[in-house]
Amino acid sequence: MSYEYIATLRDCGLVERESFYKEGQPHREGDRPAMIRYRADGSVEFESFYKEGQHYREGDRPALIHYRADGSVEFESFYKEGLYHREGDRPAVIRYRADGSVKSEWFYKEGQPHREGDRPAAIRYRADGSVKSEWFYKEGQKYTPGKVKSCEGKTVEIDGIKYVLMPAD
Repeated sequence: MSYEYIATLRDCGLVERESFYKEGQPHREGDRPAMIRYRADGSVEFESFYKEGQHYREGDRPALIHYRADGSVEFESFYKEGLYHREGDRPAVIRYRADGSVKSEWFYKEGQPHREGDRPAAIRYRADGSVKSEWFYKEGQKYTPGKVKSCEGKTVEIDGIKYVLMPAD
């Protein structure tokens, strides 16, 4: 196995970016970021965690984190096998305001916007925490709640035989 470390330096000699690779793909062991970008003042701009070339982090922690100049988190996202994903009805992508309040949340399942139970998969909040706008998705398809049509009870004809559609068990 070949491991590689690459550091990009600014003109002044400070590190601008650090990258860690395994077999040519971004990768780093031990819950440490594989890619780190620094601002000119040396503060961290973002950290990105990878395992064998895919965004990944153990234990329901974000695999990509962007920081503001003051060190507060501006944006974080969660992944599974390189795709936006988070279990337990929790958002996979979260944006924060400078005061730390949530600006927006996106819920994903295996890389697609998705949320169960006629709940919004994308939500934008006002500064006071109230909902500004929301969008509903199931398996990546946008829909309007209450307008999803059921096929239950409908009759279809296949090869001259009529079938009544029933819900799956």
